[in-house]
Amino acid sequence: MASRAAGRDQVVVRHSLEHYATLGTFRSFAEAAPRGRAAVFRFTWFRDLAFTVTFVADSRRLVFHDLLPGVPSRSAMDKDLREFLQGQHSRELPEHRRIDRRKLAVQMLNRGGAVSLVCTLKGDHAAYGVRKAVNIVHEIFTIFLSDGRYAQYQVDHLRLNPEMV
Repeated sequence: MASRAAGRDQVVVRHSLEHYATLGTFRSFAEAAPRGRAAVFRFTWFRDLAFTVTFVADSRRLVFHDLLPGVPSRSAMDKDLREFLQGQHSRELPEHRRIDRRKLAVQMLNRGGAVSLVCTLKGDHAAYGVRKAVNIVHEIFTIFLSDGRYAQYQVDHLRLNPEMV
């Protein structure tokens, strides 16, 4: 029974990510060779950056690997990003932007200065989880990084044109 649900989740995750490619949000979308029991997806997105996302159906974890490189652990940026992510659960946000903790758990990992986002799907909410995971990544790039504090970071690590700063 559990493996059947895991298989359903994997299909939902694949179709949800493919949907973003169909809309033109993701470019060069492809499913790569699996890593063990994890499905691996690759695509380009913001500023033609390469993204690698894995989904491990058994643990229901959708991981955006090395989303933000060059973020020292325990740095001000690391702390600010953690606070930003916590704020995504706030009742002060409109419901359509808020993450429901009962449906999706979001965790930030910083290993060797590379930030990954781990999103654990809960209950029967795989489609919701993928949609919210993509939304939170979008908000990291369009809201968190756009407030001016991290302009040089974006030039150094995310291909921001220095003339745009």
